[in-house]
Amino acid sequence: MVNNKTVMVVVLLSIFVAGNQTKGYQDTASRQNKDAIKQLTDFKEQTFIPGSSVTLQCGNVTDIKWNELIYIVWNISLQGRKCWLGLAPELDDTCKDGKRLLNTSDGVYLVIPKISREDEGFYSCDLSYIAGSYAVNVSVSVPQLSTQLDSDINQRIAVCRANYTQKTAPTLHWEPALNFSSNVSSVEKHGRFFTVESRVYLLDNVTISELSCVATYSSESGSVQHKSTLHLNQRITFCLRMK
Repeated sequence: MVNNKTVMVVVLLSIFVAGNQTKGYQDTASRQNKDAIKQLTDFKEQTFIPGSSVTLQCGNVTDIKWNELIYIVWNISLQGRKCWLGLAPELDDTCKDGKRLLNTSDGVYLVIPKISREDEGFYSCDLSYIAGSYAVNVSVSVPQLSTQLDSDINQRIAVCRANYTQKTAPTLHWEPALNFSSNVSSVEKHGRFFTVESRVYLLDNVTISELSCVATYSSESGSVQHKSTLHLNQRITFCLRMK
């Protein structure tokens, strides 16, 4: 005959095993839910050259059934203002700056014609369709590049400046590649913007009429290059530095 102590031990072991199984199921479900949320939310950083026509996509066209679309809305946070564009009976365009939604059989795209520094900011898209939902957050960077001809003690200096907001500075190089007497590079921060500068001292025997500075930016969609051309035959006023 089984005594009371044996029965108590069996009961406690049963409760312990059942509790561990329940906890295992809960942990598995929690991991699955986190994986599902991760799959439904995407984060991107993209760099675009000023003046280019840009299209931003919300969602993976292979995963979303566009004929089941309920609504799509882009919430845009720019410098000093916020606006949104939506596609649904009750949604509208509050940006009023040329941005528009392009609805195609492959999906719905946000179009930014001739992107500029004013379009730089954060773009958040929320999309809902019958089978589920999707969200994407895009950090849009529009760097600026400029060149100018300077002088120092009767020697011409080609100056290239690139402004950017990303963590990684662009690389600068000159075309065509010449034998420069000196090449000085520096990085400075001005508020939320960074500036990388390249200054090259031109030899007197340089006879070409144009010199281009090429900035290469790293981007998730691949490297992006921006070029600025400097005309070397322009008139400049030489200055003499006094010590």
